[in-house]
Amino acid sequence: MEGRRRPTSYIAIAVIAVILIGWLTIRYMGKRQLIDALDHRNLQVRVAAAQKLLDMEALSDALPAQPIIVRSKTAEALGEIGTDPALKVLGEILKDQEEAPRRWARQALVKLGMKSMPVLLSALSASGGTRDEAVTALKQIGSQTAEEVRFLLPDRGAYSGAATALAQLGPEGVKPLLLACYNEDGDLRAAALNNLGLRKVEAAVEPALHNLGSDPNNKKGAAIKALGFIGDRRAVPALIPFLKDKSNREGAVTSLGLLRDPRAVEPILSTLLATEKRYRNAAILALGRIGAPALAALVRELGSPQVLMREAAAEALIGSNTPTVNGPLMAALKDSDAQVRASAARALGWGGNVAAVPSLVAALPDKSWPVVDSSVGALGAIGIPAEGALLAVLQKPGEDLTVSYQIARALAAMGRPAVPKLIAALSDRSPSVQKWSAVALGAIGDPQAVEALQKLGSTAGPDVRWVVQEQLRRLTGMSG
Repeated sequence: MEGRRRPTSYIAIAVIAVILIGWLTIRYMGKRQLIDALDHRNLQVRVAAAQKLLDMEALSDALPAQPIIVRSKTAEALGEIGTDPALKVLGEILKDQEEAPRRWARQALVKLGMKSMPVLLSALSASGGTRDEAVTALKQIGSQTAEEVRFLLPDRGAYSGAATALAQLGPEGVKPLLLACYNEDGDLRAAALNNLGLRKVEAAVEPALHNLGSDPNNKKGAAIKALGFIGDRRAVPALIPFLKDKSNREGAVTSLGLLRDPRAVEPILSTLLATEKRYRNAAILALGRIGAPALAALVRELGSPQVLMREAAAEALIGSNTPTVNGPLMAALKDSDAQVRASAARALGWGGNVAAVPSLVAALPDKSWPVVDSSVGALGAIGIPAEGALLAVLQKPGEDLTVSYQIARALAAMGRPAVPKLIAALSDRSPSVQKWSAVALGAIGDPQAVEALQKLGSTAGPDVRWVVQEQLRRLTGMSG
């Protein structure tokens, strides 16, 4: 009897298994169809599919394996749904490795407004693109989010993102950051100062100055940086003493440069012999930013017996772009130090500075290649106004071959605006002018020079003809 029951039991188990497999297959196929529908052009079709997958609790597991465009379109659909399960999945998409899904998730969360705050607040403790999108979303939703964001400032995992967000939320966000500048937590003070500085919040000047005080817990570096960004010159007297503080001198000189106050010129110059190269570079940049008020002092230091001072002064004058310093810079082209000469040449190279052309041409035979290169670059930067003077040098009989070549490089550095005059120079009586004008045209690479070069190649002597043929090869691929 018992033997007869066994086949019946086996049949029942088999039937159940077949039914279960069939059910799972149908469920899988239905799920697959819903996932495919997430890529549909019609938003409402995507919304319906996303809702059904949410009801099946299958969307979170299925999404990571889908293409970027599907994850992005799903985020848009979830923004239309707006339920708590939809918000949860939007929070997951906001952490996507790719930028596009994160962006769509952010847009969906913004559409949902204050309802999305739990997701956005959680994302502030993340890093990289996730936090950036959360900050952007909070800003787009508006200043009403500041009330909730400020409660994250004491959170060790989220204070940095919270400070970044609050700085962009207007007065409601700035107030808690100003208070945070006095907080016992040094990291929080630094985050608050950094963000207030980046947003150039003038109300942060007093808290920043407070953080320059003698309390060892103060965040002096962040305060110095913030004062430079804010740009309030009241900070200058408080920043100058930090030029002697090795821990903060680079930040101080950078901020003083941003403030562009003449009172900082002499204190900065007095520190230029510091041994740290990074600091010297920052100080030179600061003096250049201060600009005109620093010119007299920099010209004075061009005559310093200290080579480091002369080097720094010449470099700081790069970009001054004023005829008033031409004379001292031309004299510096004869300095015993090659770096001074190279920097002086670069400082003379600004648009239309024709007065510097003779001195720069005289520097072309320099034994130091950086000086030669800087002089060529300066002549090119002076531009078209220097073109006639350079061609005139090429007309001189017996001109040094190296100088002629460097002049051709300078002419080429002027680019296409120099082409018409160079084409005209191909008809000059001087073979030297013809040859080096051809070289410059070849280096510029403008096809409109081809016809004039071909014409010259058919009439010129052997030396010029060979040069012309080389340039035509560059321009047209001709073989000779």
